[in-house]
Amino acid sequence: MAGKTRPCEICMRPIEMERLETIPETRLCLEHAEKVKKHGGEFTVTSTQERTSKPGSLKINFGGVTPTMTRNHKAMEKLKDEFEDEKWGKKE
Repeated sequence: MAGKTRPCEICMRPIEMERLETIPETRLCLEHAEKVKKHGGEFTVTSTQERTSKPGSLKINFGGVTPTMTRNHKAMEKLKDEFEDEKWGKKE
């Protein structure tokens, strides 16, 4: 991957290149990726078992597993709120 980066959605600092190479879908720098873990993480991952046998067949063959990453919007909102509270000096 070329030296192209983008800003963190929370703090606007550039996301580390190593992180972007590992998780291209990320919108968080390493610091905020660690902080969002307490709210369930940046992504939720679900998986689907593929089936290779024909419908109606008595023999069931399963293929691979397909993972799907979905952005965890609730966790991101909580992290943004925390960041704003820290920025403006608000304590809970």
